[in-house]
Amino acid sequence: MACILSSYPLLNKHLHLEPSKKEQSLWAFFLAFCLSATIGLALSFEYFGGYLPCDLCLIERFPYYSAIPFLLLAGFGTHFFYISSWIQLLFLCVFILMSISLVLAVYHTGVEYGFWTAPPSCSLNAAKKISDINQLFNQLNNIHPPSCSEASMRFLFLSLAGWNVISSLLFTLLSLYIASKGILSKHKKL
Repeated sequence: MACILSSYPLLNKHLHLEPSKKEQSLWAFFLAFCLSATIGLALSFEYFGGYLPCDLCLIERFPYYSAIPFLLLAGFGTHFFYISSWIQLLFLCVFILMSISLVLAVYHTGVEYGFWTAPPSCSLNAAKKISDINQLFNQLNNIHPPSCSEASMRFLFLSLAGWNVISSLLFTLLSLYIASKGILSKHKKL
């Protein structure tokens, strides 16, 4: 009975079954599309919705920007590389980048909910002492990003940083799934 409920045979099959090039290519392009759509959504909130991102929001975008070229290289590389280990290495890099994104998103969400304090770069800078009229005009002309501790908007009771936790977790698990498929295959070429 315990063997039926166990996921060991499924995991064993996953780790020993070599992925096809078409499967790797489809996963790479699917993940690249999902990451691009996530970044596109964030940019549309910024430019069309008028929601200015805080400093942590901008930092959280870097893993997405970095992972997209890896995924495109993996997607196109399946047609040129005969060794699937290189493609899986690219997916492993995406897994690491999405794990970093997950940590950053959890940190940002914790700052918004008051679990820990925001970094000094996230303050509103409203208490700066102005000693010159030119400084006053420069301060008025500059656009100040919002504080990281206040969510600019919430959708279904979650802030955008909270939604980034969910999407980063999903992308982390998907990239781990693809990177680990067939890793113990006996027909693996190095």
